[in-house]
Order: sequence, then C-alpha cells, then structure tokens
Amino acid sequence: MRGGPTPAWLLPALAGVFCFAVVLVASDGYPRGDPHAHFRNPEHCLKCHLTHQGRMDPDRFSVETDAVCLGCHKKESLGRSHPRNVRPREKYRKMKIPPDFRLDDDGRIMCLTCHTAHGAYVSTVKVFPKQSPFPSDSSGGPYYKTLFLRRSNPREGWSSLCGACHENL
Repeated sequence: MRGGPTPAWLLPALAGVFCFAVVLVASDGYPRGDPHAHFRNPEHCLKCHLTHQGRMDPDRFSVETDAVCLGCHKKESLGRSHPRNVRPREKYRKMKIPPDFRLDDDGRIMCLTCHTAHGAYVSTVKVFPKQSPFPSDSSGGPYYKTLFLRRSNPREGWSSLCGACHENL
C-alpha cells in the first residue's frame, strides 16, 4: 500500500457518500416534490439528532425535535393524532415500545415515534385500504403518499402502526 495507512475519517466519509448516492438513485422515477428532501442535507441532521462523543448519533433525538416538524406541519391541521410528550414507560409500565419507534432523549413520544423524516415520499403501495392515489405525471404509478409512517399495511390500515404499541386494537 503506497502512502501509509488509510486515514480514520476516510471510510466513514465514503460510507456517507455511498448512502447519499443510493438515496439519489432510488428516488429516480418517482414524482418530484418530496417535502422532506432537505433532510438529506447533512447540515440539517443536528436539528433533530443529538451527538455523542462529537459525532451525530442516529438513534438519539433532541427533546426539541417536534419543533422542527411543527415548523411546517401546523398542530391544527394534524387532525386525530397521538398525544406527544407522553412517557409511555413511566405511565404504562408494561407498554413495550418497538425498537424502530423512537422516543426523544427524555423518553417521550414525539412525531418521529410514528413517523420518519427520511424515506420515500410516495410508494406504489397504499398505506391504508381506501387511500387515493397521489396525482402524478410520472410513469410506473399509481403512487400513494407514504405519510412517512414507520409501519403501514395496505390491508390492515393503521393497525400495523398503532397495534405495535397498543395491542388491543
């Protein structure tokens, strides 16, 4: 190997570039206008994620994360929504929160518990049985908004999401 050992920062940097390229390639062919596209910019990571030992920790979220969501999504337009700022492990000792459902750094439910800021904006799979297609001029559809849900099932509707924590649905 010429030039000595590989710098420690090089592998994580290349992994980041690769992941970003995969996201760009995977999004081709889908309708444009993803309202969460700005979350692909690494400069925005620390609006939601916390750091650990000087590095962004993808599994830890700020207690202020909901403020980022509510900067665009107004509380009044959310309709029927799960209460936020609830500490499920304190209030309901037996409640098990699935590992892919995130809590903020204070153990509270937040918008990102049920939703993700990352991921596809639209899919060819419905989120719930009676969902209407998203108007699109792109080929390969019909497309449906994913609502950025952590879990969905086109036959069962919301029960795959809500039932992950609330077993009696």
